[in-house]
Amino acid sequence: MEAVTLSDERAELVRRRVLDGVLEVLQSGEALTYSAVAQAAGVAERTLYRHFPTREALLAAVFEWANERIGFRGVFPADEAELTSLARRAFPGFDALAPVIEELLLTPEGRRARLASKPERQRAALALVRHEAPGLDRSSERHIAAVLQLLTSAATWQSLRDYWDMDGEQAAETDGGGVDEEAPGQVSLE
Repeated sequence: MEAVTLSDERAELVRRRVLDGVLEVLQSGEALTYSAVAQAAGVAERTLYRHFPTREALLAAVFEWANERIGFRGVFPADEAELTSLARRAFPGFDALAPVIEELLLTPEGRRARLASKPERQRAALALVRHEAPGLDRSSERHIAAVLQLLTSAATWQSLRDYWDMDGEQAAETDGGGVDEEAPGQVSLE
């Protein structure tokens, strides 16, 4: 086990303050600038640049932080139950971080941060489909995996908010591929 140095602790404290500052700036409706974030975080702007030298680096850290806040720790769902559970945690979590999620969805830097895990997300979605529906041809697996990933994404949460006035709890209940006729209101991959 590696010893945590004072320098490491200070860097983590600055990181947390900066990420909380990003949330504060975006919740206020202010533009996400280094100056505004530094002020909200209570750190010097040069300190912010030292820890996050580019806007892309800052939003990559924001993406990781937002995932942690919604309960996603980098382990992708392996079956239907885990997929449903993730959506039911994530969508209400997106509500709490709405301005941050929107920044990640709408900016080029946010898009790059989200796409950084694209290969892992694709592999996990395909593995989930193969687990739940073995024997499908490769094209069907790919299409179903794509739809499942889309249905549990922040973009879907935002669309359900914008077009259907759903909050995260309501949006989470729309995940999956169809309605279970024996248990109305429940969704299933079948």
